[in-house]
Amino acid sequence: MMDCPICLIENTKEGKLAVNPKAISILSGISQPVVVVSIVGLYRTGKSYLMNKLAGAKKGFNLGYNVQAETKGIWMWCVPHPTKPNHTLVLLDTEGLGDVEKGDKKNDLWIFCLAVLLSSALVYNSKGTIDQDAIEKLKFVGDIAELIKVKSTDNEDEEAEFSMHFPIFIWAVRDFHLRLNVDGRSVTEDEYLENALKLKNPERTTRDEDFNRPRKRLRMYFRSRKCYVFDQPSPEKEDLQNMENISESKLKPEFLEQTKRFCDYVFQEAEAKKVIGGIGITGNQLGHLAKSYTEAIMTSKIACMEDVAHTLSDMENQAAVQEAVQHYENKMKESVTFPTNTLNQFLEFSRRCENEALQKFLKRSFRDHEQTFLKEYMELMEQKKHEFCKVNEAKSREVCEALIKKFSGEHEAALRQGAYTNRGGHEKFKKDLKEIEEKYNMEPGKGVQAAAVLQEYLASKESIGITILKSDEALTEKEKELEEENTRKKVQEMEQKVKELEELKKTEKSKDQQISVEKNMMGVLEKIAEERELMKCELRRVIAEKERERDSYLKQGMQKQAMMYQAQIDDCQEKEESQEPEWYAPIVDKFKSVVSYIAPTIIDLAGKAVKTKAIRKWREFKSSNKS
Repeated sequence: MMDCPICLIENTKEGKLAVNPKAISILSGISQPVVVVSIVGLYRTGKSYLMNKLAGAKKGFNLGYNVQAETKGIWMWCVPHPTKPNHTLVLLDTEGLGDVEKGDKKNDLWIFCLAVLLSSALVYNSKGTIDQDAIEKLKFVGDIAELIKVKSTDNEDEEAEFSMHFPIFIWAVRDFHLRLNVDGRSVTEDEYLENALKLKNPERTTRDEDFNRPRKRLRMYFRSRKCYVFDQPSPEKEDLQNMENISESKLKPEFLEQTKRFCDYVFQEAEAKKVIGGIGITGNQLGHLAKSYTEAIMTSKIACMEDVAHTLSDMENQAAVQEAVQHYENKMKESVTFPTNTLNQFLEFSRRCENEALQKFLKRSFRDHEQTFLKEYMELMEQKKHEFCKVNEAKSREVCEALIKKFSGEHEAALRQGAYTNRGGHEKFKKDLKEIEEKYNMEPGKGVQAAAVLQEYLASKESIGITILKSDEALTEKEKELEEENTRKKVQEMEQKVKELEELKKTEKSKDQQISVEKNMMGVLEKIAEERELMKCELRRVIAEKERERDSYLKQGMQKQAMMYQAQIDDCQEKEESQEPEWYAPIVDKFKSVVSYIAPTIIDLAGKAVKTKAIRKWREFKSSNKS
């Protein structure tokens, strides 16, 4: 993937942040889901070492051993995920917060917010212990609401919703030299963190409020919290200044074991990066997120997660339409030899290619709740199918006209030479036409226009044949009248046959269109059902984690805080319940309106069938999902 890190978001000389086009180009080539791990913290705290370990390398992110901060902006390293097949691990090493040379607190906040917005897992790296000073250094958590919004509309519970969309939070405490002991009893690392985040109860003074504020926000914003403490890697100063090059045998076994546990946890618990709706994204989409969030913070000073997700979905849905339609076109050109023998054969080929195209569209598209892009996709597919149908007919006509020309050469020459003007000429004229017709009908591969081209040719000879008939002295007037009637009757029968074939073609095309409509409807329902299930899973997880917070506050006797979390739980449960009964009905109705615009001739045929099948298929899908 990448041999070394590259700057993703750089600090410009003007004190702004800008996305590096080269890094975006790298991300654009990653079509796999991405697990994004960011690390933030004060400079000179060993962040880069941990990121190199996650990358499975000794070198990569610049460690630096002097008193100046090495990392500027946000650096990115993409590597294959070591435990999740077909996933890419994207590591983001951020510029150290509190760099005295930079002296720009706003810039620190921008970096911190971007790390939060882009990550599946956020690692906060600090030294020493988790005490009041360490928590105060994490002041950026309290300022997040200045730059990040979940929804574009005003929302009283805005900050309460952060936990649904923020990454898991891991506090890495470096050079930890104390015993994990609270109130005389041994505790785990996680218990150590949660104890440090306990609130003062009650809040009697302003100082108590200041003490509680960062803790409340940390607990509210990050639903999943984990702590790891690390010994100093080595007692030797020279080793600490040469971590990239020294052998692991010179490092403390305890430090190595702690590092391994940290990496294992990240690999196991950090999931693919998701946007609002629980939709996992690819590297290409992560590049769009990085650009959108950076530009939003630099221009409007607010990064709205819903707006960015909407913009991303529009881009991806448009790309999904183009990719799917192009796939259909390419597969038709590859797999179909024109002309096909029958219209049914053409439609069968087309359906197979269309099914593949639909899967392409559904796989890439997301959040197309108004079915805007589905409508565009269906319109373009109908247009492409129509174009290929015309190609099939044109190729058939070309083959058929060439055969008529081939078999009628001698006949046309005889007409020019007046060979049929002699006595008995009409009988010879009929015989020659019959021979042309028989030879033509015996030829394979004429395609869907075979009958029409033959009928046109025979009709073109009708008036000539009648002229020859009237001048043929071998026939009586009665015989001429009877023969003329038979000739006209045969042409009319041929015309009727062609009309019937055209009606049959219309019926077959209508049936094919109905099948296509129903498959599109089923695909859309299953796609939306999957998205809703993802959302429900996210809601259930958030509910469980908020219940944990509520119970924690209840144990501390903090009823007001517990009630606040209960209100959030009730809101999540209400959202979860809204995912259930008859949700598919308005979707089907909206789909019917799309169909009525694209294919008005089949809406009456397809309407009831689509809704009935939709309900049945959804229930089957739901049943299999539960099992």
